[in-house]
Amino acid sequence: MELRHIVVLFAAWLIVPGWPTGVVSQGQGDDSFEDASDICSRCACSAANASASVLGYDLLDCSRRNLRRMLANWPPEFDADDPDREVVFSLSGNAIGRLQQLPATRNALVFSCRHCQLDQLDGGLFLDAPHVYRVDLSWNRLSGEVLAGGDVFRGQYDGQTLVQLPLDELDLSNNNISRLTADTFRHVTGGLRGLALAHNPLAGELAGETGAALAVLVHLEVLDLSYLALTAIDERVFAGMLSLHELSLQGNQLLTVPAAVYRAPGLVTLNLAENPFVELRIEQALPNLRHLNVSSMPWLGQIAVESFTNVKALRTLLCRSNRALSVFDMAIFSHLPELRKLDLSHSELKHLVPPPGTGNFSNVHRAPARYAEQLETLRLSGNTWHCDCELRAALILFGYDQLPEAIAGGGDDDDDDDNGGGPDEDDEARCETPYMLTSLHLADLPFIDVCDLPANEDHRGTIYEKPAFLRPRAIFLSLLSVGIVIGLGFVIGLAVVCLKRKLNHTGLTGFTSSPVRYTSVRDSTISAAYQQQA
Repeated sequence: MELRHIVVLFAAWLIVPGWPTGVVSQGQGDDSFEDASDICSRCACSAANASASVLGYDLLDCSRRNLRRMLANWPPEFDADDPDREVVFSLSGNAIGRLQQLPATRNALVFSCRHCQLDQLDGGLFLDAPHVYRVDLSWNRLSGEVLAGGDVFRGQYDGQTLVQLPLDELDLSNNNISRLTADTFRHVTGGLRGLALAHNPLAGELAGETGAALAVLVHLEVLDLSYLALTAIDERVFAGMLSLHELSLQGNQLLTVPAAVYRAPGLVTLNLAENPFVELRIEQALPNLRHLNVSSMPWLGQIAVESFTNVKALRTLLCRSNRALSVFDMAIFSHLPELRKLDLSHSELKHLVPPPGTGNFSNVHRAPARYAEQLETLRLSGNTWHCDCELRAALILFGYDQLPEAIAGGGDDDDDDDNGGGPDEDDEARCETPYMLTSLHLADLPFIDVCDLPANEDHRGTIYEKPAFLRPRAIFLSLLSVGIVIGLGFVIGLAVVCLKRKLNHTGLTGFTSSPVRYTSVRDSTISAAYQQQA
């Protein structure tokens, strides 16, 4: 037999499924794998039959069982050759280090190995599990070099080419990936719809090979690029992702909305929270955007209201915990006819500017709540509100006192997870100033006539008068008196010191210049005379 024939047969022996003693033979006698004959006595095994709503599935939970290797095969109780059943398999919490090839199965597979201290992945990891569609490898030590070449996600050979894995979701967050090679995902480009890369050291600009590795995933629908320390994104990265509808860029170092974002016109949800924006401006159209999160931006002080004409379909705007934001222009509603939820809680807001055309603020209580039917939730708690006629006008126009969620200031909803949860349910929006209205609930402000209060009222109230000793003139005179006393004392002390030195120099420091002499009473002449008389 010629040498080239031997090479071809050897290659087929390595990659073609079903060849004798090939890669599918991971029997119990293989010492490099975990013996699975009694695995259900060490792990949690359960099974469920198919119903009208779900497929039949087998659950094998080996989380935190002190395992060190991959299982050699599936438990005998499982039917690993039924494509109509699903296997949910977890090795999370075991110090495995090196993840070996999974045992063979024709079942649909969901696999998790979180917190496994992984730093190595065998090539062809799912070669014998060709129907894997969800994989979670987060919270490990994987690097870009481990994933290079795409061999980890290599599929089976059909005689002509390698069949792509039908992988639907892949979580690689919280690893040590600092770069990706362009061919990292080449075997899962056909079906991957969800990818998480959050909390990896992909610092700087997302471009080059790393950008190319993502750009080939044209079927992505959900992409998590949060907390990567990104400063810019190449425009070509999202150019082919026409199905991308959820993008998270939270916790990066972006100063503006990246131009690459506008290349994904199908975006429905965009999370830009915790970026160092100074001004929020949306330069180009995002016609399908429904949910926008721009919370926890420490330097955000301005919002370009007119730029919201590019996101007319927006329904939810989360703009909470922005400590540099003191004024919010409610004219934003004139550009967002579909806006239903607005969260402005826990910032430093003092003023709400009513939309144009509000008219005379003093008579605004006679006008109907123009936007009450449009707005469903308005959260204003945790701000330092200055309750004046202008704020009262805005609250009436938006029917703030008629919104249950606005009054509660909290509540649970799906959007609270975008930024670490919403405010406490008992945290209410109240007036901070003026003094007369301090702690007044904003829901009560529409029923109080505040339009006649002095515009520049002192925060302690107009009837407050300082005591005499705190008035500026009294304080000045007190300080002056203290200064004079201290000055006189200093002058007198200096004069005494100088006079003493002068007397020392002339020898007149006392009544005599000779030392004082003392005489004993017993030896004195007076004592002797007294004794003679006696």
